[in-house]
Amino acid sequence: MRTIVFAVLALIPPTLIGSLVWHGHEAPPAEKAPAARRSSGQEADAALRALFEPAPAGAKIKEKIALYDDKGLFDYIDGAAPIFIERHFRKLAASEMATPDGSDLVCDIYDMGTPENAQSIFDKEKSTSAKPVEGWPEAIVGPMSLVFHHARYYAKLTAFDAKAEAFLPAVARALKEKMR
Repeated sequence: MRTIVFAVLALIPPTLIGSLVWHGHEAPPAEKAPAARRSSGQEADAALRALFEPAPAGAKIKEKIALYDDKGLFDYIDGAAPIFIERHFRKLAASEMATPDGSDLVCDIYDMGTPENAQSIFDKEKSTSAKPVEGWPEAIVGPMSLVFHHARYYAKLTAFDAKAEAFLPAVARALKEKMR
């Protein structure tokens, strides 16, 4: 009897280790894999850039569209980066824009990988002082800002003056139309 118990106990560790090694060779789900390892990374980057081209609602791109991955995100948004990364953030596209009358705004579009991740970051960042946009439950407005999520994207628009602030809904709706 002791021999049988010993044999069973001796087999458990190698079996457990073998199982762990075998499962370690499986690829993680696409939304959890690092951006560099996702097969659709370049296509997703192109789709993210395409949201800005042509610039939405007649705005003009002032500076090159910058893309940030999880490491570059810390440089761009500093302390808020971990809450995005925890929600499987894939990449951020950011650009300064000018409205047709010359006012300035910033457009940040986060590719969150899935609609659920986009909803999650929207819920996390939603300010209690923000107001809903009538007829658009996925959008909120605050002073000089409009934030929304659609499909896998989470967008933050920030105006620098009242003229640009009045232009934010047009930019947001034009962006939403491009998001798939």
